[in-house]
Amino acid sequence: MAASMVVADDEFIPPEPEPSFYKALQKCGQKIGLECGESVVKAILKDQDISKKCCVQLVHKMGRSCHEDLLWYLISQPKIGANVTHVFIKGPQVYNSCVSKVGLEL
Repeated sequence: MAASMVVADDEFIPPEPEPSFYKALQKCGQKIGLECGESVVKAILKDQDISKKCCVQLVHKMGRSCHEDLLWYLISQPKIGANVTHVFIKGPQVYNSCVSKVGLEL
């Protein structure tokens, strides 16, 4: 999910920060699907709204741990141009907002 969503196929993906990180991230992406995965990334990087449907996918299928892995991936990609501070502020806000939308306790 994440790698294919945010970098083109021919762009360089840096070495994994730890063994099997990209494999785990790919499994996370399979849990949420491309449409909602893109929605999550846009919510974080471009401050776009995220639908309740995608919030359900994020909270119930992807989970907090996968979401946090996505944040680390986003800041590791120089081509994305993500502001590290913005990602680490906005990322948890998106997740917590989704938790509120689907009616779960943090």
